Amino acid sequence: MNNLKGYTLVEVMIVMSLFSLISLMSLSFLSTSISSSIGISSKSKLINELAIFSELLEDDLFHVAKQFPRPNESDQFPTFFKLNNNFRDGESLLEIVRISSSDGVEDLGAINKVTYKVKDNILYRNFSNFLNSSYKEKSFALITQIEDLEIKVLYDKNEYLTWPPFNEADLEIYPTLMEVNIKFSEGNFKKILFISGEDIDG
Repeated sequence: MNNLKGYTLVEVMIVMSLFSLISLMSLSFLSTSISSSIGISSKSKLINELAIFSELLEDDLFHVAKQFPRPNESDQFPTFFKLNNNFRDGESLLEIVRISSSDGVEDLGAINKVTYKVKDNILYRNFSNFLNSSYKEKSFALITQIEDLEIKVLYDKNEYLTWPPFNEADLEIYPTLMEVNIKFSEGNFKKILFISGEDIDG
């Protein structure tokens, strides 16, 4: 006579508990792997955005041109370098008149305006084709997910959050250094840049 013996209820419960534990550990590992992958991808995107922003801003500051735009109803005293850290969402934080490289045909390249603005926590850059023409309809998004942005400039050993800092007589001067501070949820970005300008005849 064969002596057959099955699993007891306790043994079945133990096996099921072990399977459940292994499944939970596997899901937890998978979730961690996905989160790590998303985090790496997000940081890589941010690093790329900051690199492009730094390169563009450095080039703009290197080609500042002392050429004044035409006055208009909204700006009776326009200048070639304007900084405003008290901007509202969508307003210009930084405006620069710049000169592009020569095209080889004339001595000077084109003179146009460049503006940087923050809207909905995104930093945008826009430009005009000519000094007194309007900005392009569509701005270029540079950095996303900004929590806070502050730009300071240095002139004669003093720091300024707005420029020009004095009166209309000081429109013809420009600062020498710029410090950019950007705050993100995962850290901060800081960069110091030189400002180079040149007089333009005409």
